[in-house]
Amino acid sequence: MPVMPYLLATMLAAVLLAPHINILLSGDDIATGLGQNTWLLKVALSLLIVALAGISVAMAGNIGFIGLIVPHMARSLVGNDHKWLLPLSAIWGATLLLLADVITRIILPPEEIPIGVMTALIGAPFFIFLARKGNRNA
Repeated sequence: MPVMPYLLATMLAAVLLAPHINILLSGDDIATGLGQNTWLLKVALSLLIVALAGISVAMAGNIGFIGLIVPHMARSLVGNDHKWLLPLSAIWGATLLLLADVITRIILPPEEIPIGVMTALIGAPFFIFLARKGNRNA
């Protein structure tokens, strides 16, 4: 069963909901004051997240750290505006996965290291860096 149409539909929904996500970031009280139905928005976003995660795993398998690393990197460049953060995270996620795949094919030429191992090797130091950076700001 082809999953690409579902991926495109959910990505489009995420981009269309980006302005509402930005409003929700200011807090429930402010978002409600601006006319947002926060409960409905949170339910819709939760379903959208589940759909995007399921579609991604169906297409590529279980690859850890990509969805954890990339949004942090993208947020440092574009800030919290989800209109830019969502597409940039998607592009950077694909790029990081491609880079990790190329590295796994180059390291031991006749053999291939599992892509999940490579993303973990990239992701673990990144999260150690984030944890240390967070401790300095506290």
